[in-house]
Amino acid sequence: MTFKELTLKLKSLEKKGFIPSIRRGPTGIGHLLENQLGIRETNLAIPDIGGRVEIKGTRRNANALITLFTFNRGVWRIKQNDVISKFGYIDNSERKSLYSTVSSETPNSQGFKIEIDVDRNLIILKNVSEKETIAEWSTYVIAGKFMTKLDRLLLIYADSKIENETELFWFNEAYLLEQPTPENFLESFRRNEIFLDIRMHLKKSGGVRNHGTGFRIAEKNLINLYKRKKRII
Repeated sequence: MTFKELTLKLKSLEKKGFIPSIRRGPTGIGHLLENQLGIRETNLAIPDIGGRVEIKGTRRNANALITLFTFNRGVWRIKQNDVISKFGYIDNSERKSLYSTVSSETPNSQGFKIEIDVDRNLIILKNVSEKETIAEWSTYVIAGKFMTKLDRLLLIYADSKIENETELFWFNEAYLLEQPTPENFLESFRRNEIFLDIRMHLKKSGGVRNHGTGFRIAEKNLINLYKRKKRII
């Protein structure tokens, strides 16, 4: 499919107005979009814009978070088992665990917060009861990690409503997004749009099982991570 063909399909889809979903639940919007565009996968080769494009449909006012990626390598300034031992809790499996969602706005109930170092382009994990930095992520590394997954994105917004227990969608705004940048990641953290999910526990052996620190964002805010934005409809 060429980009011109895809653009024509999107403009035709906009003119249809509200369309009833054919699948219930959060995946209904993506399934309906694929059905309407006549595609089987949301990662398409678009030769006239130079490669593959991820296509994602999102409810305009949705606040649900999606995981962009996970990244831990070389970021911890305090040993992970020490972090779990000091700040963790006993979970239902009787393990010392630490599962925590952290923002830059205010410290969470476990005392964790994110600080932004603009001069060094760092995202810093701190705790109000700890003087030392717990972990640091370079925004250059974060942006690079993100680019390997979503360097080019077609983001399609839809208004939604419920009628007779069926959700309907009107796909009426779309952007081609390219070139995510470290600076935009910093700004998104500053605006409290990106969150960190700490997800780890101690094993019986005393070792650490880390499921990967997740970087999460609401789909509607993905547009803010990119330098180039071209409106399609």
